[in-house]
Amino acid sequence: MAKRKVIWSTHSSMDMVEIMNYYTHRNKSKDYSQKLYNSIQFKLKTLDFSVALPQKTSDNKLFYFTIKHIFIGFDCNNNNNLNVLLVIDDRRNPELIKKMLNTTA
Repeated sequence: MAKRKVIWSTHSSMDMVEIMNYYTHRNKSKDYSQKLYNSIQFKLKTLDFSVALPQKTSDNKLFYFTIKHIFIGFDCNNNNNLNVLLVIDDRRNPELIKKMLNTTA
């Protein structure tokens, strides 16, 4: 099997950096942020579509999973590459999440 490439959209990349900066500032260390990012990257690269993970959305082209309270929304192109479209800390204000979902749709 060919190695899967993970492509982050500009918006999702900025959101991931914001989340990592938050935890770095809160914990006064980059350790948790780095572990969180590494676990997300590992999950994306090793995702097996033959099992129940990831979940499908109402749009059959979009998938998602949650890891340590971080919602990752993505699609898969013909080359088996993953395009990360949305990254949300699911403990945020629900109104902010609705606004983010509306801007990416």
